[in-house]
Amino acid sequence: MRGDTWKIVLTIVLIIAAIFYLWPTFQWFTMSASDRTAMQQNNPDAFANLQKKALKLGLDLQGGMRVVLEVDKSQLDDNAKQDARDRALEIIRNRVDQFGVAEPVIQAQGSDRIVVELPALQDPERARNLIGKTALLEFRLVESPENSDLLIKRLDQIAGKLSPDAAKTPTADTAATPFADPFADTTKLAADTTKDTTAALANTDQSNVLTQYLDFNGVAYQVTEEDYAAVDRIVNNPEIKAALPADVELAWAIRPEMINGRQRRQLYILKKKVELTGAHLKAANPNYDQFHKPVVDFELDREGGEIFGKLTGANINKPLAILLDGRVESAPNIRSKIRDRGQITLGGNATFFDAKDMATILRAGALPAPVKIVENNVIGPTLGKDSVDAGINGLLISFIVVAAFMIIYYKLAGVVADIVLFLNILFLLAVMAALGATLTLPGIAGIILTIGMAVDANVLIFERMREEVRTGKKVAACIEAGYERALASIVDSNLTTLIAAGVLYYFGTGPIRGFAVTLGAGIIISMYTALVVSKLILHTRRNAATLSV
Repeated sequence: MRGDTWKIVLTIVLIIAAIFYLWPTFQWFTMSASDRTAMQQNNPDAFANLQKKALKLGLDLQGGMRVVLEVDKSQLDDNAKQDARDRALEIIRNRVDQFGVAEPVIQAQGSDRIVVELPALQDPERARNLIGKTALLEFRLVESPENSDLLIKRLDQIAGKLSPDAAKTPTADTAATPFADPFADTTKLAADTTKDTTAALANTDQSNVLTQYLDFNGVAYQVTEEDYAAVDRIVNNPEIKAALPADVELAWAIRPEMINGRQRRQLYILKKKVELTGAHLKAANPNYDQFHKPVVDFELDREGGEIFGKLTGANINKPLAILLDGRVESAPNIRSKIRDRGQITLGGNATFFDAKDMATILRAGALPAPVKIVENNVIGPTLGKDSVDAGINGLLISFIVVAAFMIIYYKLAGVVADIVLFLNILFLLAVMAALGATLTLPGIAGIILTIGMAVDANVLIFERMREEVRTGKKVAACIEAGYERALASIVDSNLTTLIAAGVLYYFGTGPIRGFAVTLGAGIIISMYTALVVSKLILHTRRNAATLSV
């Protein structure tokens, strides 16, 4: 018994570890739909964490998301067009891998399309943002409050002269703008206006069509989510765009934020000049700042550090807009000169997962060309709830029938085999949860096959024990001889199956790989439970007069 101490300790540790890894799965699948919704609204980080740790169901059991992307090659030269799809495919694969989706399918379709299938995905919007972003990172200066105010008032004048139809349906007649180029030089405008702001504004016949929606906070204009669409139509009108100075443009924030109890989105007036791009980025990682707000820590290369140092040093106490794919992530004030290391603060209602996704797409690199989603389906289980229930019922029935047979045929030894069988399934599911694997119908088939292999090993051991009992040996000797004589057969049969599982994993894809992983892990676990755990239990009977087998 003394030599069994480490085996007992190891088995107890494995049982505790299995319960630890399966506890989130138990919590997740025993929660009602209303409890999940409440948790998602009240504590989204905890919800996402629990969802991530729970055992995932595959596309055939739980559904998922299927997205078809098309690479826009119109802006590329002939050389860049040749491998644009393949480069985009590799970058999207890197993003999805870092996103943590188990067993995704990412493959090319035609000359410019990419198909992405994400099983068991619960947040389609997050996935769409992750795989569809070009990841063009830019740093730009924000226009001064004085010039922003003057510009908005001028745009308001033009908005007041737009017909309702023109505001809803943009036209391409930019030459018809009533303002030839009033903001051609905003610096000059600002200087002139500073001399006599009152006089300048006195000539302004404001319409209030645009300004009624806007609330300036010193850096950007806030628009409520209810008014966002209306303002977006106005600012994207060709006549409004044509009235913008050549070096200025308008840009929305990526996401809204809750201000005074209402969802509001920021509209920024930015300098067009790009001061720095993500081309100089060396590293990006999610983190929290001193206020426990999510941020992305970044590191620039040497050249980028020099550019960033000059930029931040010359604009201390001014806001610097950080844009991703043309939308403003945030516009923090520059407090000191920054060189090669900095933080991207996330505006709005950003969570740590937003920071993680942003770091992921920045690390994976920018796509060679914009991609557009041409097909987007959130799909249900392909085999339906009936098939899911049938698979689970098959698993339970096979376990019950095998367990009953073992007890009837092998008596007390059969009970030991059933305990081992239960631990076998417990350990296998825990391994899948720990690895973040996805359970599919082929995976369930692998578990059932594993049950069969585990029973087969116990049958070999018990039959050798029966032979030893018939020779009149003592119980302890029968147990030792039984395991010793069955060892070679068990190893041979399991090893060949393990090799087959390895081949399936190497050449297979998707569900085939899932089956191979389940089968391979199950074989290793069944060998441990059959040769170690069952022997430990039977050792408690070594001093008994008879062996019930």
